[in-house]
Amino acid sequence: MPAVAVRTEDFRLAYRLLDRLRSSGIEHVQIDLHHPVPRGVDCWIGSHAEVGRVEDGRGVGCEVDEIDLVVGSIMNRMRAGEEVQRLCFGIDPGPRPGLAWLADGKPAGALQLESVDAVVDRLIDILADISPVEAVVRIGDGAPTISSRIANVCLARGLAVQFVDEHSTSIGSRHDHIGAARAICSLEGIPVIRRVQVIPSDGEVREIQRRSRRISEGRLTIPQSLARAVAVGRLTLTEAVELHLNSLDG
Repeated sequence: MPAVAVRTEDFRLAYRLLDRLRSSGIEHVQIDLHHPVPRGVDCWIGSHAEVGRVEDGRGVGCEVDEIDLVVGSIMNRMRAGEEVQRLCFGIDPGPRPGLAWLADGKPAGALQLESVDAVVDRLIDILADISPVEAVVRIGDGAPTISSRIANVCLARGLAVQFVDEHSTSIGSRHDHIGAARAICSLEGIPVIRRVQVIPSDGEVREIQRRSRRISEGRLTIPQSLARAVAVGRLTLTEAVELHLNSLDG
């Protein structure tokens, strides 16, 4: 019996859930809402209202716009297993960071994110899904400004943080952020116990200015002051471009 069941009368929700579970490679079954859930099913997914009407701790409420989040949460729990003692995260810092995690030494997931600001939020979601006894976040030191930003947010959330020397490893292609995150994840680093000062280098500022030209389709280059604000996390790049565009229009 598959561990996951779709059990809803909402045709649109059922169709989207079945498609997402199929594409994720999760074995699943569809059950009529009025039939009992078999013992071998670990969880079943229905609408929030359908789950709320029954006393079954295996029910997971979901709406169409929550499908990716719900299926991702189920995948995290299935890959990690039960009663995880230690969860280790590895982060390859950069504009599009790589994130990987090990549950008691076993690979449990990896992905690439579209922004620096999304890293810690996703990490917290994974922690909530797996609920380990302890966790550590290992961050590569290849991009010091971004590494420091992520470390400071993790420390503020009460997480144990380590910096890993990327230069002492053979991580491979500099474009393989997921592979780099996996390598960082498996290495013991230097504990970070207090907030790190974030000082962007001239090269990082120039790179942010270059990216501002790209996302504005060549219309403008943000000044160094705004680029530094982006580097330390006070502004997103989109916000900085909009501010500069407004100043030019004014």
